[in-house]
Amino acid sequence: MTTYANNADTCGACGHVFTHPVLMSTNAFGSADLDTRPPEMQRSTMEVWVTRCPSCGYCARRISVCDDRQRPVLESAAYRSQLADRDYPELASTFLCQAMLLAAVDEPHQAAWSRLHAAWVLEDAEKSEQARQWRGRAADEFLAIPLASRPQDEPAGAYEAVVVDCLRRAGRGDEALAWLDRLSGQDIGGVIQKVLLFQRVLIQRADIDRHRISEALAP
Repeated sequence: MTTYANNADTCGACGHVFTHPVLMSTNAFGSADLDTRPPEMQRSTMEVWVTRCPSCGYCARRISVCDDRQRPVLESAAYRSQLADRDYPELASTFLCQAMLLAAVDEPHQAAWSRLHAAWVLEDAEKSEQARQWRGRAADEFLAIPLASRPQDEPAGAYEAVVVDCLRRAGRGDEALAWLDRLSGQDIGGVIQKVLLFQRVLIQRADIDRHRISEALAP
């Protein structure tokens, strides 16, 4: 069961006080996608993963906190244009604007995830070309992060498995295969190894569709 509550917050960028929903509890039944997007009911909670201030358009997970380095981005033409772009679902634009703000405070890993989340929203809205574009951007940003700055608490190969799926679904199968080849000699655990082997099969079939982790683990 998914439950929400209303929370009153003060925008860290402009001081506007407003009420917005926050997630109190949820659950997940079934398998996540290969890019880790969760199954339902958690899958349908994306609306509250990021908050947009209705006054100034500041987009953040913690709306009450704004870094001074983010203010020029918030006021930029690129940010304002994305915020109001009617070709995008509002939630997708919110994630993309959040990504710009995260990049401004040297959080490239979270920025890349925010762009991938935007791709999920675009896919749900049947905007496949835009979804592919932003999956590709997310992959490029993941790959640009220095090795030492990547999360150190993830199982071996987990980070790369998400990147490979982004590349495959962006239609960049040759690049995805190159990454799989680089991983072939590494000591990677059973589940992730099966996911990577499954990815190779999908790429060889030129399959750019969504697949679940459970498919990779099927006997």
